[in-house]
Amino acid sequence: MRLTRAHRSLAALALALSGLVAAAAAPSTALEPETVETPKKVDGPLYVQDAISLPGTDAYPEGMSVDYRNGDTYITSFATGAVYKAPAGQTQAQVWLPGGTDGRTEAMGIEADKNGRIWVCDKNYVTLYDAATKARLARFVTPTPGQSVLNDLEITQDGTAYITDSNRQKVYKVTPTQLTEAISSGADRTLTVAFDLNSLVAPHEEGAITLNGIEAGQYSNWLITVDMMTGDLFNLNIATGKATKVQFVGGSLLSADGLMIEKNKMWVAQFGTNKISRLLLNSEGTSALVESEATDASLMKPTTIVRKDGSIHVVRSQFGLDPTTLPFTVGRISSGI
Repeated sequence: MRLTRAHRSLAALALALSGLVAAAAAPSTALEPETVETPKKVDGPLYVQDAISLPGTDAYPEGMSVDYRNGDTYITSFATGAVYKAPAGQTQAQVWLPGGTDGRTEAMGIEADKNGRIWVCDKNYVTLYDAATKARLARFVTPTPGQSVLNDLEITQDGTAYITDSNRQKVYKVTPTQLTEAISSGADRTLTVAFDLNSLVAPHEEGAITLNGIEAGQYSNWLITVDMMTGDLFNLNIATGKATKVQFVGGSLLSADGLMIEKNKMWVAQFGTNKISRLLLNSEGTSALVESEATDASLMKPTTIVRKDGSIHVVRSQFGLDPTTLPFTVGRISSGI
């Protein structure tokens, strides 16, 4: 397939970012976690199988979330702002919210919460929808419209949502109280800053995409977010409001995007290098060891990683690939990491 001019711009941006990331920095090195294992380096194949297909020729998917109440899967389109839905047990997704809904022309992070609400990020807004009716419930706007990229989000056990701003090096939050007030009023609300990482994030060019994926630890006492430009990880202590750099050894997380934490393990999707890395975390999420990594072209520029039906699933964005392979898909990793 030949890309349109708009999609060529998208692809060129992705390739430029990949190249910049590759030259940006050396991997972080420091303390090992409480339990040390010898890293197991794997160089594919990952045996990635098609799991969910997306309609159309311009999806360029970015975010994904599973509604664990019923098994439905939601996927965002960076190129159009559409949101797709694959009902539980089905391998073909359909358009759930068309591109342009509520003025959205690109969509990144998405989260299905335990109360039947779907949270969708674009550059300036986080918009909530009712999973059953598609009704818009609330919208939160960045304090700096036009200067932000609201990229990914995570909802902790107490119902608070945390959202990364890739241009401002900040993490915002929406508390349950703030959400209730926003739904009641129907008016847009401004996001509240939870963590400011500008003193921790390495120097970079203005407008560079930095903070990206974000995930909560097992008991939601802390979160981890990643700077995709350098591969640096940051621990966000919810109780103290303090952010610190995570010390890790054993590998590089350059171009890291989506994160997935299960107990003391964290998987990282690295879209610029077609790699999935698995880390061993200490109990506080302050140090880590890259214990395995696998690189495979079949990942097709992975951006998001989730557990679905007992297997790891990954969004294959195809950012920067020309020609693209149709249909766009979510892949299931059957072995290798």
